[in-house]
Amino acid sequence: MTDQGISLQLGIIGGLGPLASADFYLKLTRITQAVRDNEHVPAVILSVPQLPDRTEAILAGHDGPLASLKAAVSTLNTLGVACIAIPCNTAHHWYGQLTAISRAEIIHIGDAVVAETRRGLDRGQVAILATRGTLVSGFYQDRMSAAGFELCFPASTEFQERVDSAIGLVKAGSIAEAAAETGRALEIVRSAGADTALLGCTELSVVAASLDDTNGLVVIDSNAALARACLARLGFAAQEARGLPTVSELRGHDRFPWQSARRA
Repeated sequence: MTDQGISLQLGIIGGLGPLASADFYLKLTRITQAVRDNEHVPAVILSVPQLPDRTEAILAGHDGPLASLKAAVSTLNTLGVACIAIPCNTAHHWYGQLTAISRAEIIHIGDAVVAETRRGLDRGQVAILATRGTLVSGFYQDRMSAAGFELCFPASTEFQERVDSAIGLVKAGSIAEAAAETGRALEIVRSAGADTALLGCTELSVVAASLDDTNGLVVIDSNAALARACLARLGFAAQEARGLPTVSELRGHDRFPWQSARRA
């Protein structure tokens, strides 16, 4: 338990990856309607970067990361948090097993994204940019379809290759190159007829603010959506933060500024 003088409200399971959890906390802070330090959410970040790879486990059909995820949830419960955020989309494959052992509410990132999407859209085709593990898990497909959104799956194998490359580049700290790869994936999404692109991996959220030209696509940032859901659950007012696209229609020129960048 924490000292009696500290009353934690939000627990964050971070490190999945580290830049993604840093991005989540930055966005949580930026969208909180506050003018003083003490108006922000009392929170603790438990960073567990050595937790086994989530996508590898899902594709191989085993629960390798589950024990470590349960341990993290138990630790945060011991600290007395009211709710838990996991800024890693793929980890939500084990959401049911984690909620079963948690006193604190675990906010599902997929539910947060649906709520964020509904803030600005009532119809349209949505393409999901995510890890192969998240796509196999299927929780986004289930939730978006149940909410009445039509899903768009680009036929080109290059699309997922670009997404995978962007995710890996963020994990390696190559943000500019990751933004370039994400931009190329968005070009494919737009050509496939999608109206909306869901950044369904929190590594992609890291480059969200760098997507200056999305050729009319609406971009949904899962980290920003999760941050907004946390504030709503805990009773904190939210504001729009400049440079943090969520349900923002970002129109620009015909070509991406990184069009000529070399593919990593």
